[in-house]
Amino acid sequence: MAEKRSRILVVDDDVDILELLKYNLEKEGFRVKTVDDSTDTIKVAKKFQPDLVILDIMMPEISGFEVCEQLRSIPSFEDTYIFFLT
Repeated sequence: MAEKRSRILVVDDDVDILELLKYNLEKEGFRVKTVDDSTDTIKVAKKFQPDLVILDIMMPEISGFEVCEQLRSIPSFEDTYIFFLT
């Protein structure tokens, strides 16, 4: 039986940070999806169903705090772990 790998969604407007986190998290065995535009976060999260969301706080368009509020308003994300990246 295949082991279920935890899914992590990383949201940051800095592509270098996204690549660094994706590389290191995948190296540790996690499934990682990255988003560089905060306006796409909810759509991607609904499709990917992450176990953990790592959010940059300071992003253009929609801040990490606003994205967190939007995610928390969706019942399937009420218990999803959310970490902020500064």
